[in-house]
Amino acid sequence: MATPAGRTYIPALDGMRALAFLLVFIAHSFPYRDLPGGFGVTVFFFLSGYLITTLLRVEASQASAISLKQFYLRRILRIFPPCYVTVIVVCTLARLGLIYNTESYRSLVAAFLYFSNYWNILGWGNLPAGLGVLWSLAVEEHYYLLYPLLYAWFVRKSLSRSRQAFILGGLCFAALVWRIIRAAVFHSPWANIYEGTDTRFDAILFGCLLAILFNPRLGDSVDWLTRHARPLALAGMALLLLTFAWRNPFFRDTFRYTLQSLALAPIFFYVTANHSSRVSRLLALGPMRWVGQLSYSLYLIHHALFHHFYHYHRPSLAVAVIVLILSIAYAQTMRWVVELPLQKARARLRWTETEKGLDHRTMHVGADAAKGAAA
Repeated sequence: MATPAGRTYIPALDGMRALAFLLVFIAHSFPYRDLPGGFGVTVFFFLSGYLITTLLRVEASQASAISLKQFYLRRILRIFPPCYVTVIVVCTLARLGLIYNTESYRSLVAAFLYFSNYWNILGWGNLPAGLGVLWSLAVEEHYYLLYPLLYAWFVRKSLSRSRQAFILGGLCFAALVWRIIRAAVFHSPWANIYEGTDTRFDAILFGCLLAILFNPRLGDSVDWLTRHARPLALAGMALLLLTFAWRNPFFRDTFRYTLQSLALAPIFFYVTANHSSRVSRLLALGPMRWVGQLSYSLYLIHHALFHHFYHYHRPSLAVAVIVLILSIAYAQTMRWVVELPLQKARARLRWTETEKGLDHRTMHVGADAAKGAAA
C-alpha cells in the first residue's frame, strides 16, 4: 500500500506554489503599481484546501476515520516552527536596530496565536518590522483548526461525496453573501474584507471541493473533464483576466474572490490530471519545484526585507533582486535546519497512522512473505 504522500504528491503543484509566491513578491517589489499580489494569496488558499482534503480522503479510505490528534500534530510541525523562528529572528534584528521598525512589539501576541488578521481589523496595531503578511497564515490556521472537525463528521456520518460537496458549496455561497452584506450594508473597508477569515475562507473551501468531487489522483471518474481539461483551463484563465480587468471596488470586495476561486478549479484540475502536459512539465521543472518547496519561508521573510530596504531606498529592480537573493538564502537555511528534519518527523507520524489502519493479520502475512522472500 502506498503512503499518502506517495499517492498524492504532484510535482507541478510545487510549481504552482512558486507562481503564487512570485505573484506576491512582484507586487511587493513595486508597491506603487496596482499588481495582483493578492491573487497569489488566493492561489495559496486554494492549494491548501485541495492538498489537505486529498490527504484526509486518503486517510479516511485507509482507516475509515480521521485522527484529529495526528492531523493537528502534523500541521503544528509543518507550520509553527518556521513561522515562530522567523518572527523571533526578525524582531531580534529589529530590536538590535539592524532592521527598520516603528511598530509596537505588543502585537506579537497576535502573531504567535495566529490572530494577526483580526488584530489588524480591530485596529489594535500592526505587526512589527514588515511581518504583516502573517494575516494570511492566520486565515489558514483557522481553516486547519476547524475544517478537519467538519471532515471527520463527514466520515463519521458516511456522507457521500456529493453531500459533502453540497455542504461545502453552501458555505462558499454563504461567504459570498456575507461579503456582499459587509460591503453594501456595513461598508467595511476593503482591507477588513481582504484579511478576514470570515470573508476569505471560501477560497480554501473551493480547493476542498475540487479534491472531493474531481480528484483524478484518488481514482475519481472524471473522463469528460479529462477530455475537456485544456479548454476548461483556458476558460478559467479567461475568467481570471476578466476579474483583473474589472476595477469596480464593490466587485473587488465581493464577487471577485468567488469568481477567481471558480476559475482556479479547472486550472488546478488540468495541472493535476494532465501531468504529462507541457504546462505541468514546466511547473514540475527543478527550479520551479525548488522555489515552491521554499515558498513558505520565502513568504514569511520577504516582506520584512522589503519593509527595511524600501525605507532607505526607492523601489527598484536592483533592490528587488537583492531582497530575492537574501530571501532565498534565508529560506534554504530554514529548509535545511528546520523544515527537512520536521518533514521526516511528519512522515513517521503519517506512516504510523497508516500501519494502524492495516488489518493485524494482513501485517503478519506480509511479514511472513517478506521472510520467505529473504530466504
